[in-house]
Amino acid sequence: MIKKLIALLSILVPASALEAGPYKPDSGPLQVSFEQVSIDAGGRMLSMRIAFPTDGGMYPVVILSHGGGCAGGSYQVVSDHWASHGYMVIQPTHPDSVSVGFDMAALDPRQMEGIVGQRVEDMSLVLDALSDLETMFPSLAGKMDVERLVAAGHSMGGATALLATGLVLENPFSKRKTASSEDRYDALLLLSEPGRNPTLPDEPWRSIDLPTFIYTGTNDYGSESGEGSNIPFQYTIMNDKVEPPPPKHYLWVDDVNHDLSGAWCRDPLASDYDVEAVAILRGVSTAFLDAYTKRDQAALDFLNTEALPDAAGSRPTLSRP
Repeated sequence: MIKKLIALLSILVPASALEAGPYKPDSGPLQVSFEQVSIDAGGRMLSMRIAFPTDGGMYPVVILSHGGGCAGGSYQVVSDHWASHGYMVIQPTHPDSVSVGFDMAALDPRQMEGIVGQRVEDMSLVLDALSDLETMFPSLAGKMDVERLVAAGHSMGGATALLATGLVLENPFSKRKTASSEDRYDALLLLSEPGRNPTLPDEPWRSIDLPTFIYTGTNDYGSESGEGSNIPFQYTIMNDKVEPPPPKHYLWVDDVNHDLSGAWCRDPLASDYDVEAVAILRGVSTAFLDAYTKRDQAALDFLNTEALPDAAGSRPTLSRP
């Protein structure tokens, strides 16, 4: 099984793309395995895929929340990459996943608050279960560093990660607030700019008091399907901007869309996904994780220099907004 996983990692991004990628776009030195597990989430079972280095420990833990309606555990192009560089990556399958039969196209806007609330609760339930998971699965024992925790997410999963790290939203019609008291996360990683979603104001990540990585591109959600949203309102952010702001790193990739042309969200992934964009994202996101969970000075220097365009061609721009 391990050999098959390593072979898969090699196939996902061809060598030609790796040569042009920045920092660590190629798979790391650690062998990767995974467990598919479930925990009791108050009357429902919360399934999750855990990718992890086979040997050694202890490793920072990334909780990766999938996009609305996406297949659970379908982000292997980044999750298994991070694991190969020394991370535990846990992907919970939320109640709105196609993997549990949810039909996103049939979503009633009135269901949204309940779905978002369950998603945010899942982010804390996973943290609560970490020690139990190590007991239940010997392959995970001694590997999770619970003092180094990252909330990550794509699309609606990005909004979920924002809420889990301190964002407070208010429905302008019902005046109900959505928030979390969770305070255990140390960094935030967004695999899409939530502010490009028409239901959220611009740049909601500015109110988060944590180091933050934001990724998006020319054809991301806002320009693809903003006018087609069936949510008839935009949330109001109740947070004040954090002053002075913690480090924010913003990766923009030209001509990239919401799912990297099928690199994630679906299962199986598309055969013609954006290989170059995946290589860029994998490298820069790993630099962010290394810099803020492992205090890696080389990674921090990379994030704070102009080396990215030279290393990856003309498509990406990395900035400190």
